[in-house]
Amino acid sequence: MRSETKILGSILLFSLALIAGAVIILGRGSSNTVIESNTKSMEIDYAKGQKIGSDSAKVRLVEFSDFQCPACKAAEPAVKQVLVKYKDNLQFIYRHFPLPQHKNAKSAATLAEKAAESGKFWQMHDLLFETQESWSAAGDPTDFFLSLAARLELDQDQVKKALENRPFDGKINEDVADGQSLGVNSTPTFFINGKKLNLRNFTDLDKAVVDELNK
Repeated sequence: MRSETKILGSILLFSLALIAGAVIILGRGSSNTVIESNTKSMEIDYAKGQKIGSDSAKVRLVEFSDFQCPACKAAEPAVKQVLVKYKDNLQFIYRHFPLPQHKNAKSAATLAEKAAESGKFWQMHDLLFETQESWSAAGDPTDFFLSLAARLELDQDQVKKALENRPFDGKINEDVADGQSLGVNSTPTFFINGKKLNLRNFTDLDKAVVDELNK
């Protein structure tokens, strides 16, 4: 009986540790509000970024994200869920915000933009997050990124040139500058209809979308 009690106690402690870790990674503060207090609608240029959904959608959700960011990867299921659930009324826009401490993030953004030229941004977007642990710590992720390009049947030589010459740095840097002007300093950061979200966890995205749809 003591042995079972110890095991149950260990499981409880482990579960509490996981919950605490999730709060640290996903939490955005203890506020009960989803939209930050005192937040006015900000001027966001919706012409920029990679999009899913109609420009006439009632709700526009913008994410500033970093392909090397673990929390951005953790947000993906919630983003995909609202995209499916509210597809007729929601537009999602992805903006790059590679953090300086993530040394391979800008190369990953370059790879995604190169894939976009072949109409495969979102396929590469998904692959980069799915394989994040395989390339994020690499000293030089080029070979791995080329293997991802091969999976999407992209031209290997052209992808390699893009990774070397950085033709999308201007676009990526512009995303970062726009994010900074909106007060973005961490990833992921979400805006809904121009208002910055204060997410306790990523499932709050659903509530934020519903709140906007009900207005």
